[in-house]
Amino acid sequence: MTTRTIARSLAAAAVAALVGACAQAPATPDDAPSATAPTPPRVLRADGPREEAVRRHRDLAREARASGDLPTALDHLHIVAMLLPGDEGARGEANALRDQIRRGVREHLESARAAMRAGDASRASTSFLHVLALEPRNAEASRAMREIDRQNMARAQANRAARARVQDLFADARIGKAAPAAGRPAAADANNDGYDLEQRLEMFKAGDSAGALRELRVWVDAHPKDRATRQRIGAVVAERARELEGAGQREGALEHYEHALALRGEPQAQWSARVAALRKALGNDYYAQGVKLMRSDLPGAVRALEASVKFDPQNANAAGRLRDAKAARDKLSRMPAK
Repeated sequence: MTTRTIARSLAAAAVAALVGACAQAPATPDDAPSATAPTPPRVLRADGPREEAVRRHRDLAREARASGDLPTALDHLHIVAMLLPGDEGARGEANALRDQIRRGVREHLESARAAMRAGDASRASTSFLHVLALEPRNAEASRAMREIDRQNMARAQANRAARARVQDLFADARIGKAAPAAGRPAAADANNDGYDLEQRLEMFKAGDSAGALRELRVWVDAHPKDRATRQRIGAVVAERARELEGAGQREGALEHYEHALALRGEPQAQWSARVAALRKALGNDYYAQGVKLMRSDLPGAVRALEASVKFDPQNANAAGRLRDAKAARDKLSRMPAK
């Protein structure tokens, strides 16, 4: 056998060995046929941190709603809906809360507009503040509150100026009374008393009702048997009460009628009748407000119904509604977390 023949035989044997080895090697994944079973779809599940966040925001929403802070409750429910896009329950609860806020805003705006038409800035301010608590960017309520604040500031400045003028007059009167009494006739003391009274009445007419009423009370305590002057003082205070009632400021009118009766020191049928009528009207107003608020603001409903019962203790409907509102508020605050 020649050398070329031997080399040719060895090459053929090597090729045969290589082919056999390839035939016996196991198939790799790349060689697997395309007809294998499909990979199952991946299922998205809330992880631990997400579940904890959802639970926390649900609890915060419940607490905010129980306290009457509906916008904050809505914010937390919105976060829950973002964390669980498929949770229709959270989305539906958020939509219901939006409707509740819209109803509350509408009702408080109606109440505020009615108070403004009646000239009751205090009640209007309270209603506008309820609107802003539900909808902080409400343009009408924000504009109205700025105007009320401006009017209150102007009134306060005018009252301070009036008090300063009257206090100067009081100081002059005290200096006159402190002068030596030697040789001064008794009529002079009476004149000084009359001057003191006039300054108190002037102070009241200038707008400083609270300070003037205190001073008038002091004067009455010092002259309890001066029936004619006490009647005059009561009449001045009652006249202010009528002005306030005409302007729709019922609570201020009621307070002044009651002061007028106390300063007079004896019954006055017409003033007593106005006191009874105003108490009844205020009780009904706060009752109606409380009934409306029970649908959207339980703490506010409780406050309104408490005021109704304070003004009209005989209003059995208000007393019953107050018990219901307190029970509902307490039950909501004790609701366990879902």
